[in-house]
Parts: sequence; C-alpha cells; structure tokens
Amino acid sequence: MRKAHLRRAFPWLLATLLVAMIAGYYALTEPVTYMQRVAPDNSITRNPNSAAQRWLAQRGQPSERILSAAALFPLPDTRTTLVIDKHRGMLTPNQVNTLLEWVQDGGELVVEARPLPSLIEASDASDADWQDNDPLLFPLGITVWDSPVPSESIEEDPVRDLIMALPVFVDSPLQYCLQSDNEELREGCARLVCDAPPEPAPLGLHVGDNAPDRRVQLFSDYVIWHDSWDDEEGETPHLEWPVEVTAYADNDYGSQLVQLGLGSGQISVLTDLSLWSNERLLYFDHAWLLAWLTADEPVWFVRSVAMPPLAQWLWLKAPALGVALLVLLGLWLWYRIPRQGPRQEAREESSRDYLQHLHASGYFQWRTNQQAALVDVLRKQAEQHLVRFHHQRDKALALAAKTLSVPAKELETALQMQPETRDQFTQQVSLLQSLKNCSH
Repeated sequence: MRKAHLRRAFPWLLATLLVAMIAGYYALTEPVTYMQRVAPDNSITRNPNSAAQRWLAQRGQPSERILSAAALFPLPDTRTTLVIDKHRGMLTPNQVNTLLEWVQDGGELVVEARPLPSLIEASDASDADWQDNDPLLFPLGITVWDSPVPSESIEEDPVRDLIMALPVFVDSPLQYCLQSDNEELREGCARLVCDAPPEPAPLGLHVGDNAPDRRVQLFSDYVIWHDSWDDEEGETPHLEWPVEVTAYADNDYGSQLVQLGLGSGQISVLTDLSLWSNERLLYFDHAWLLAWLTADEPVWFVRSVAMPPLAQWLWLKAPALGVALLVLLGLWLWYRIPRQGPRQEAREESSRDYLQHLHASGYFQWRTNQQAALVDVLRKQAEQHLVRFHHQRDKALALAAKTLSVPAKELETALQMQPETRDQFTQQVSLLQSLKNCSH
C-alpha cells in the first residue's frame, strides 16, 4: 500500500521539483545584454532620405526617389511636392522655365540654396555669375551669402572625435567606450549616443503673429537673401517672376529658410537639406518641418546629379553613336565581302597535257620553298638502289660513283643536300635519276 501511495505521489514531486528549478534559475541569474554592431541595409546606406520616406509612408504620404534632375521630366501632378538638392547642373533654361511654370500652376517646390563657388568672391560677383551659378533661384531674387557668424564658433566635441577614430582600431567602438574605466569617457560616450545633439538657437519661423518658435538644427556657413528686402516697400520690379515672400525663418547665423509665393504654388528655399537625413530626422522639429512643407501630399526626393539615367544618356548620345556604328559596320562589310571583277571570257585553246600540269605544279612548289617534296620520292628510290651495290654505305657510294663516273662526295651531296638554285636542283635530279637507272 505504501508503494502504491509513493507511485501516485511521484508525478507531483517531479512537477514540484521542476517548478523549484525554474524559480531558482530566474532568482539566481540575471539577463545580460550584449552590444553588437550590425551593418545597415544597402537600401539605407545608399539613400540618405530612407528614414524620411518611411516616415512619410506611415503618414500615408507616398514618396519616390528620383536619381538626377534630368529624370524629373515630365513633371508630376501639381499635388506632388518636389525636394531638390543644390546640384542642379543638368537643368537647362527650358527645363527651369517649365519647372517654374509648374509651380505657378499650383506646384510645391522645396529647394536647397546653391552658394557661389569658393573661387568666386561674393563681393566681386556680377549678376551673370549669380545667373550661371543658379538659374533656378536667381530669377526669383534669391541669392546666398556667407554667414556673418562663422561655423568655427561651434565647439568641437573631443569625445565625438575620439569615437570617430576608434573604428580604425576597435571592432566595436561603442562597447569599448561604455565599458572603459575612464569615467569621463563613459559619460561623454553616453551623452553622445543617448542624448540629442546640442540644441541650436530657436529658429524663428515668421508665418503669423501667434506662430510658436520651432527648433531646427540648421548650422550653415551661408544665409539666404531676397532682393525685395533691399526695398522699403518690399517690391522688386526687376524680378523675372512675380514672387512674394510669404514666410522666412532665421537664427543666430542668419536667414536659413525663405518661402516664396508664385502664382498658385510656392517655393521653399533652405540652406541645407541634411536635416531630413537618416541621422537627423528624429531630432527637434525636423519631421514637423517636412510635414509642414509637404502638406500631406506625395513627395519626390530629387537627387540632382550631373549624369542623367543610362537610358536617357544613350538616347541623347544616340545620333553620334549610331553614325559611328554604321561607319564601322560599313568598313567591316567592305573588308569581309568578296569583290568580283568583270566577267572574263574563257580562252579557246586546246587543253594542256599532263606534262604541262606537272611542270606548273613543280614550279609552284619551287616558288613556295617546297624543294624537298619534289625530290623526296626520287631520293628514296636512289637510296634503295644504292644498297644493291654493297651493304656498307661507304663502299656502295664508291662503287656507284665509279659506275657513274662522278666523285663519291658529289653523289653523297646529291643524296643529302637541299638545293638552293634551279641549276643545283637540276643537277641533283639528273644525278639521282642516273643512280636509280644504273645497273652494276
């Protein structure tokens, strides 16, 4: 009866032991987190606006990435917002006019300001220099000048510089930094990784009397200037396009954003578009600014590289390329196709006999340095006949030379040499033929 009782209690004891082991494991151990560097996907590293596009997709705003300004045409519907960077070298004057007319019809354009190259001093620049540098914004009265507050005034972070140098020596610089014995280094690393960047001065966005200040990290070496600010009444009659400044934003560095009204649309000009990059979109009011400028409409991020798409480049270069290929094809056909001359009438003469054919064949072999083939068979027959004189070659040569009344050396030469002239060839054939036909 005791065995039966133990048999019934054994499963409960086993379950109790298992629960105790699990409870003891969680009570006596703690989870350990390991940091491991993982390379981002190529679709992210190659697209600096990947985070912005995904954020817009969560808001229900479709977005696309256009590689080159040349691929921008034909332009989309005016409900689409175009975000174009400062490398607009492929835009022709006709395309610039088409783009501005598109804005005038109700399109929304966000453009990065394009300063003059450093080789040209802004103070010495003429209107032609500004026009050639940025044919899109100069007709609207927009120019870009050096900031009165240099960017060198921003304090450099030595901890950031150290971490940027660590990947050369350490596989995981972040883990090395956080686990360091140096308390100052650990605090600086945590501040750099976990905290937001240093907060910039408030970007005063002048759109209305009750509009709150927005904070946007726009540290730039340049400021934007509109020609209408030179006039007391805010009018610039010399502008090629009738625009009106509807909003602007500035900070301690100067004007960083200017919004112009053109017809039914508007153009927003910024000194820098990197605030919407993968690294900076999440900070401050960067995402809000993107939403405010795009107004819940589809967005195209245009990367204005100088090289157009491959298909379009081939189409532009097709005439020259096609002519070159046709010329090469014609030369190749001229070289490969056999060319026939005029028809030659057959001569009415008697057919040649076999001796003439033999003479022509022998002459051809002589001209093509095939003398050995002409006497090879005759030389073998002469060698076979020489053996009949004696089984020793020296005595056979002496007997054969005596029979033919020629020196033995001359007979040996005829059996071994390769003739160089026609006379030598004739003498050799005559001597070998005599050796072949002689009797002993």
